[in-house]
Amino acid sequence: MKLVRAVIREDKVNDVLEALVAAGFTGATVYRDVGGMGGESGVVKIRGRRYEALLPRIVVEVVAEDEEVEKLIGVIMSSARTGRLGDGRIFVLPVLEAWRIRNGEKLSK
Repeated sequence: MKLVRAVIREDKVNDVLEALVAAGFTGATVYRDVGGMGGESGVVKIRGRRYEALLPRIVVEVVAEDEEVEKLIGVIMSSARTGRLGDGRIFVLPVLEAWRIRNGEKLSK
C-alpha cells in the first residue's frame, strides 16, 4: 500500500475530489489552511525587508494499493493541473501497516 499526498491549489480541491470519486477512490483526507512556497517563490521584499509570503494550499491524501497508484496519480494530475506555476506536487510514501479503528481489522497485507 502507498500513501499518495498531493499539495494543490485551493481552487482545485473540489475538482480533485470529484475526479477521485468518479475514478473509484472514495476515501481521502483533506488538510485545509496550509501554506507553501515553491517555484513561484515564498519570500517578498518590501522596503528592503524580507517577508515570508506562503501561498494557500490544500493537501489531499489517499491510501491505495500498489497497483492503483499510477491511476490515482493520473487522476490527481489531470484534475489539479492548470498549466501555471504553482500547480503543486504529488508525493508517494510506503504504508507499512493500516488498521481500522472501529473493529481492529488489519488492512495491510
